[in-house]
Amino acid sequence: MANVSLHTLLTPQVILKTVSRIRKNQGRLGKWVGFQPKRFDPDNVSVSGPNTRQGDTRFASFRLDDVTRVVAKGRAPGNGPAPVPPNPVGEVRVSCARFHEKVRLLGEFLGNLSPIIGPNSQIDTGGQNYIARQVLHLAEKYNNTVELLTCGMFQDNLYFQFDGDNLLPVLGAPSSPDLGFQIPFQVPAGNKNQLDLLGTGSIIQLGWQNVGALLIKNPLSIQAAMTQLSGHQPKHSWINSLLWYNVLMNSEVRNTAGSSNVAFAQYDKITEKAMDGETQPEFAAQLRGIPWVTWHIADDVVVTGTDLDPTWSASSGGTFKKVCPDNTMLITPEPSSDWVELYLGSEYISENAGQPLQKKNGYTFWKEWVTQPSCIELIALMNAIPLLYVPKAIAFATVAGF
Repeated sequence: MANVSLHTLLTPQVILKTVSRIRKNQGRLGKWVGFQPKRFDPDNVSVSGPNTRQGDTRFASFRLDDVTRVVAKGRAPGNGPAPVPPNPVGEVRVSCARFHEKVRLLGEFLGNLSPIIGPNSQIDTGGQNYIARQVLHLAEKYNNTVELLTCGMFQDNLYFQFDGDNLLPVLGAPSSPDLGFQIPFQVPAGNKNQLDLLGTGSIIQLGWQNVGALLIKNPLSIQAAMTQLSGHQPKHSWINSLLWYNVLMNSEVRNTAGSSNVAFAQYDKITEKAMDGETQPEFAAQLRGIPWVTWHIADDVVVTGTDLDPTWSASSGGTFKKVCPDNTMLITPEPSSDWVELYLGSEYISENAGQPLQKKNGYTFWKEWVTQPSCIELIALMNAIPLLYVPKAIAFATVAGF
């Protein structure tokens, strides 16, 4: 037996708490647009929110039956009505992206654990405490996936990269030799880059890193053009902190703030809220020159291409993707099911051998018991895809860096 002092042998292990090295309550953009108002609901394990729609299959379609802004024809007295064509009806077909993962935990491993919090001499019976935390971990990954889908929709830049039997969701086309395919959301080319919205020339002609950029005039021109395109008035701009600095230093912004020209006084910080009305730990702002537009300053990231966060695992090979990329601005109307929803498709599953099939919508979790060797598999499944009903209602602009 090793020569160990009594003090070392009997020193108590005091476990104060469990901590996360990454802040919780991520997924700010998806919450705001109404795709996932709660980080994780353990009662119904659901991401349903104000702007989600459930369906009975993985495939769906929606019909296009546009209202019109065309005025009627006048006719002289004694003449019959002018013939006009019927209002056309179109159809858009969609299929859900499918995400499916499992965590395999051996019974031998689970039978020899203590609770993560509590006296180390106690037994975590069947590893239940550990299992519950692993389920929560899976739920966090799937909420992050909804955030990635949201970013991909707004940027019209969602791809799936082939990786053996896996399809890795990524933002941006995979580079050679990797292969993949795009999930298109049909955002017009004029609603991207420097915003040639009406085909009459780019609105953003001078990058916002220049203090003389037309930072009040540009949003007003964007508002006029986008209202003409779809009737939806842009009311929200999403940028990151690096671009927000350029906004604050801009000469037009300072001039419209009043004679004091004090940078902080040029805008009023307002508490950010998700679609469910719950307060989020971020802030938005309103410039005095265009007070009807809310500026959301977001520096959150999602991680693609790995199972481990690269902050704490340098060899993970993962990639950080900013929700609001540098030098860009996402422009949207007020969140509404009139122009966007998250479709939650369904799939039949059998949770364990011998059990009947059950239809599950959106994403769901279940446990499957396996023998030889004895283990439990924690399984997650999600069928979901954003539905951008009115692609011309949004814009993803490059406003700086050129």
